[in-house]
Amino acid sequence: MVVLLVVGLLAGIAPLVYTQARRVLGLYDPTASSDGVTLRTLPLRGSVAYSPDGRTLASWSDSGTVELWDVHEGTRRHVLPFAVNTRARYSNREVVFAPDGGAVATELNDGRTIQIWDTQTGATRAVIKAPVTDPDGLMPLRASKLMYSSDGRTIAATGDHLRLWDVATGTLRHQIDVSARAAAFAPDGRTIAAVAERHGGIWDVATGAQVHPLDPSGGHFSWTVGFAPDGRTVVADGDRVRAWNAATGAVRWSSGLYEGSKPVYAPDGSLLAVRNGDDVRLVDPESGEKLRTLRGLHGLLIAVGNIEQVDQVAWAPDSHTLVVRHSPANESWASTPQVWDVKTGTALQILKGHRSPVHDVAYSPDGRNITTVSGDGTARIWRAAP
Repeated sequence: MVVLLVVGLLAGIAPLVYTQARRVLGLYDPTASSDGVTLRTLPLRGSVAYSPDGRTLASWSDSGTVELWDVHEGTRRHVLPFAVNTRARYSNREVVFAPDGGAVATELNDGRTIQIWDTQTGATRAVIKAPVTDPDGLMPLRASKLMYSSDGRTIAATGDHLRLWDVATGTLRHQIDVSARAAAFAPDGRTIAAVAERHGGIWDVATGAQVHPLDPSGGHFSWTVGFAPDGRTVVADGDRVRAWNAATGAVRWSSGLYEGSKPVYAPDGSLLAVRNGDDVRLVDPESGEKLRTLRGLHGLLIAVGNIEQVDQVAWAPDSHTLVVRHSPANESWASTPQVWDVKTGTALQILKGHRSPVHDVAYSPDGRNITTVSGDGTARIWRAAP
């Protein structure tokens, strides 16, 4: 009991030690060519999504509603009505657009309802209820993520099972027996990959049958899985970052033990960004070889337990730059995401202006703007570095 107490206390003060150590050693934010120019500020708080044409932003507002905003005018287009009562003031649940931009979907705060709206009218298109199958009555969509297939005909959700619904009818197409932490459709929409803690796989979307297992080789999976843009490779994190051949299920490569997490492919497939404590590593997606490192806080990492200072990496559509968002535990950088040039490894912009930690970042589809959403109740739209 004493040992557990000591470990708990050390883990609790680690972020403070981390920040104070930086200050003592005189390590500050990297020098960038710009502090970023805010084009517009909107009253939003939750995760944010751009429509495919870049004209509309969707997010949860500070008052607990899902709203659609005109990006260029800065005006609210729709406040979307809920099919069930929601008590939470706001939510960090994801909002996702259909590939054609005609619909937007999110999971409601009751933990078992998915609602889809028409983006032009704001009217409800479908209300989907996930069945409660857990013997303890836990909500089936807890900690879930939503995703559309590339043809927009299927929507999937993680949770106590991996579930796939027909978008047009709202009917359940498949309920796959995997307690999915993460899932991702292949670019062609024909298969879907998902991982639980100790096992994963690739499934056929049409039949629901497993195509290949994804084996962590005695280790475990965490919360990220994704296909390469060409669909040939599947990558997932856990005790290692692993890559598999999507056609055969054979392992292509794996990282060292606990060397990185949250892998994200560049849109052109040329690089894989992997967070590693305080840094972001850029990896060759074919071999897993480390090519270069975006050094974060100059390589300093003082951590008791496992403190990941990088929370999110978002790529620009042209794959030339990326935005790094830091953990709230990182007091110095939590409210100031950085834009990096991936070729030179230099910081181009530091996005200063939020008063609280930033919870989400996203590039516009044309790459001209970056949107950040903060706990201060605002979303800022920035001019992206050229």
